[in-house]
Amino acid sequence: LMLEFSFFIVGLLFGSFANVCILRLPKDKDIFFLKSKCFNCEKEILWKNNIPLLSYLNLAGISECCKKKISLQYPIIELTMALLFLINSILFETSQAFVMSIIFFILLLIIVIDFYERIIFDFMNYFLIISGISVSIINPKLNPENITILNSAVTCIVSFVFFYFLKELFKKKKNIEALGMGDVYLIAGLGAWLGFEKFCYILSISSIIGILYYLFRGNNDKNFEIPYGSALGVSFILLVYSDNFLHIIT
Repeated sequence: LMLEFSFFIVGLLFGSFANVCILRLPKDKDIFFLKSKCFNCEKEILWKNNIPLLSYLNLAGISECCKKKISLQYPIIELTMALLFLINSILFETSQAFVMSIIFFILLLIIVIDFYERIIFDFMNYFLIISGISVSIINPKLNPENITILNSAVTCIVSFVFFYFLKELFKKKKNIEALGMGDVYLIAGLGAWLGFEKFCYILSISSIIGILYYLFRGNNDKNFEIPYGSALGVSFILLVYSDNFLHIIT
């Protein structure tokens, strides 16, 4: 239980940092050295009011400085990240849990930022691509999918080329930006971690999520955009968890 508790606490800390990244990266602000300020009145937040999850509960969701509501995003992201870390510590071996927790941290950033801003930062995609291929070279067992370097590299390259071609084809024939380059690189990065077989699954799951999102939120808006990067990130996490959960119960 000590290991699981440790992962949960570290997850809370990563969740707090995730909130910083989600708010500051799209505004091109420093994520390491700027002190936290109240989102409403811009006053500096005291350390005792900046403890992940506990401070929100202690303040009952009301900021101490200006008495306005604190966004629910803060505790939700912190708790989500903590739960992901906890589940990883239960489902995977310790080394796998550590690696996948870092990957899920990056994916959570992609999911939330793409959902709100329709932006996927290149460095996040490059990290997924490089780490996926590197792990398959150094120690494939660190990846729960345990795929070979050949499978990882080929899936990464083929998926990138195929979806880049589709993107350009739509742009040429329909004058529609069906996919952003961020989506294309993300597809390649997730392919590097999943391998070809599971990669086919993630395309199906993410497409279903995207369609459902359009049906519930589209409202016939011509400028409506599906945050496909968010759908891909959620699909990856669901796929990895479901696959390993089935291994445990069987």
